[in-house]
Amino acid sequence: MSKKETAKKRIIDGMFEMLQTKSYQEITVKDVSKHVGVSRMTFYRNFHTKEDVIVGQFQETFTTFINRLLAQKISNFNGLATTFFTIIKENKPMMDAIVDNDLSYLLLKVLKKYITNLVDDDILELRANSSKMLIAMIYGGLTEVLLTWTEDGMEEPVEELVIFASKYLNFKVN
Repeated sequence: MSKKETAKKRIIDGMFEMLQTKSYQEITVKDVSKHVGVSRMTFYRNFHTKEDVIVGQFQETFTTFINRLLAQKISNFNGLATTFFTIIKENKPMMDAIVDNDLSYLLLKVLKKYITNLVDDDILELRANSSKMLIAMIYGGLTEVLLTWTEDGMEEPVEELVIFASKYLNFKVN
């Protein structure tokens, strides 16, 4: 890992550590920089805003998701959904921070991007005619499912979420 990647990871981890004891609104760039031992200049070399740090964590999570799909050679929707929900559950502290700090709009934003990319890259195929409205309904619904699952302590088993997703999300894996 390069020095830049290390600093970026430290900033992301530090932000989420701080979110366990302080609200997002109370945390400043200066606080994060001090907490992880980097200059504010280093922070701004890696991120433009605090929101970008949160999105950076989502990007790390999505990269983990894609890497697992590739490593496990998953080629069906149930495998994809199982991997997705498992990784989200592994990142429960991230999801708790999103819910506790009312940052669901960031989750919605990144899910829109990632699902659109998966459809555009022909990794996921919609069973019905592909449309922006259908994709919007899917990422919006998925955001709400993740938020509700998090609010309920993620007690619903991953397998139940996979059944639900396969019934309602209308995707197939290419």
